[in-house]
Amino acid sequence: MNNELFVIDLSSCNNTGEIITNVSTAFEVPEARERKIGLKLGDIVLNQAQILSIQSLIASYASELNYVETPNESTKNICENMGINAQLYEQVYNEPVQEIAFDLSKENYTPAQQENKEETHSDGFEEFKPIEFNEDGKQIMETYKKAYDENEEEKQTWEEVDYYAPPTDEPVIVDSKQTIYVTQTLRSGQILEFDGNIVIIGDCHPGSEIKATGDITVWGVLGSIAHAGAKGNRDAKIRALKMNAVQLRIANCYSRRPDGTNIPYIIKSSVFTPEEARIVDDSIVLFKIN
Repeated sequence: MNNELFVIDLSSCNNTGEIITNVSTAFEVPEARERKIGLKLGDIVLNQAQILSIQSLIASYASELNYVETPNESTKNICENMGINAQLYEQVYNEPVQEIAFDLSKENYTPAQQENKEETHSDGFEEFKPIEFNEDGKQIMETYKKAYDENEEEKQTWEEVDYYAPPTDEPVIVDSKQTIYVTQTLRSGQILEFDGNIVIIGDCHPGSEIKATGDITVWGVLGSIAHAGAKGNRDAKIRALKMNAVQLRIANCYSRRPDGTNIPYIIKSSVFTPEEARIVDDSIVLFKIN
């Protein structure tokens, strides 16, 4: 382990949720891993259980919580009782910044500067494009661009969706299981297992295998063995843009690809019919995803 201290500034965090999020984000930087970690906290009181959670998160990245800087006496004492070096500091609250009006009249620019003043400040920094409004007071905003040309014939087959349906009080259903994203194609011989949901952005070739205790979603062609609900979850589902799996398994139910489609490859197309596999009456059934 590298003995150099890597300090994470958490002084702007107002609760433990924000602290956990910011610590996790900090470890996206490779230099933060396998190091001694220092935390600079804001005026927030942490109990021993919360500090233990943060300590465990840091340990999961092969690092060690070594030092805490806090303006709170209680948090400092708890850290010291846990064997963590801690030090008090005085938190300074910044006064509101006074707004300064700049004169952007033509008299302050040379002709060349005046020509470019909408693009660049005099100090070299790019200037944000000003927000424009129409006569009704609505904001004029540029539309997002697409990297392809839409075929007019395809447009005619689009299904209309009622985006203005009456609002609903129904709660959003949230899956609390962990989810991992894999942005590569799984090739023959590769096995991917995870205790939770798996999302693959790519194809899964025959000879590879996916196993998850939750759902499996493949943003591509699924041609491998896929086993969802591996610990007996019969509500698990398997989804793919193109379902061509050698074998599907959900909990203790099994099914295989029909003989007529048992070919080593399929022809890729720009048009797919996404499907979802789930258990119906002890059998695995495929449904189109509209």
